[in-house]
Amino acid sequence: MIRSRLNPAMPFALAATVLMVAPGCKYFKKGGAEESKEIKELTQKAAELDKANQEQQKAGASQQSKLAQAGAGDVPLNPATMQLTDEQKKALEERIKNEKNTTYQALLQEVLDKDKQIKELNDKVNKLKALLPRPDLAGPNDSHYGMALRFLKKRGVGEDEAKQLVSRVNLMDKMAPGFEVYHFYANGVYGSWVAQGKAKITPNDLQRQEREKVEGERDTAVAQNEKLQEDVNDLATLKKQLESDVTGLRKEKTDLETKILGLSETNEKQKAKLNSMHYILGVSKALQDRGVIVVPVFAKDRAGAKWSDEVFEKESKDLDLRSNKSLTITAAELGLKKIGKISVVPGSLTKDEHYKLAISEDKTTATLTFLVPERFRNEKVVFAVSE
Repeated sequence: MIRSRLNPAMPFALAATVLMVAPGCKYFKKGGAEESKEIKELTQKAAELDKANQEQQKAGASQQSKLAQAGAGDVPLNPATMQLTDEQKKALEERIKNEKNTTYQALLQEVLDKDKQIKELNDKVNKLKALLPRPDLAGPNDSHYGMALRFLKKRGVGEDEAKQLVSRVNLMDKMAPGFEVYHFYANGVYGSWVAQGKAKITPNDLQRQEREKVEGERDTAVAQNEKLQEDVNDLATLKKQLESDVTGLRKEKTDLETKILGLSETNEKQKAKLNSMHYILGVSKALQDRGVIVVPVFAKDRAGAKWSDEVFEKESKDLDLRSNKSLTITAAELGLKKIGKISVVPGSLTKDEHYKLAISEDKTTATLTFLVPERFRNEKVVFAVSE
């Protein structure tokens, strides 16, 4: 199905060959070709009329332009026929005789010669109008489809059949006010032709504009889609980068937490060490034999020649004085049967001033209570036990 509208400048022979009409179902098999011939002929006349109207308008516009160029713009053409009256012709002929400017003479003569051509066109238009039905004038909100349905319904065609007939004709998607729509209906066959009429644009130009508009919107949509796809791709890349960054930050956070935990543990160990008493517990004779301590007869016990940081690093124990205010010693842990005496070295640590010593009645345990814990804090101390 091909839309029944053509460019007025299109050769008539081509215009006549591309029109298709909608045959009614009951006439489709028998006589369909003969019956559609009548509508084709009417359509050809409508196309010829449309072309003649366009030529008439162009000729009229050319006449008015030539009159203005020749200084006779005050001569009004008949708006209906675009022709000169007999009086205007005589006035122009007289003006040609008296006009000294040859250019103006030639222009005015062209106007008179053209007037004859316009008259022939008017005669042709009038004859064609007499053969054709009166066209349906399109309004601001009219559609080709709606106008076709209204026409068929006025002719007594049922709505369903009307829709079926119209569906077989390729109608215009959009109409301009002033378009002249010719409807043809005979023996169940419907056809239609759209002419420019008084509209400022031809049907073909309007169709081209609409097509360009759709194509422009499509191209814009495609460009926007491509841009959005680029944005999506950029966002996907950015997302991957952010995910990688987040993974790196999480690892960095974990590493920092581990490091902080390690530092905290180290810090806590350092705190514990600074707040602890570092002591060696041993049998007095063994410690003296090793030279770690010296126990004179008439002086305070003191550090021996082998008293060193290395010995304490290897053998000392730590007692955190923040949570421990006393130390319990058992004879058994030293391999002794009983505890007779405990010497505290260095001798500067004074009994009953800095610490208190209590040995159980059975001599198996002894308890040292730190009266001044600060005195023992971060101090190296030896507890030498003898039976």
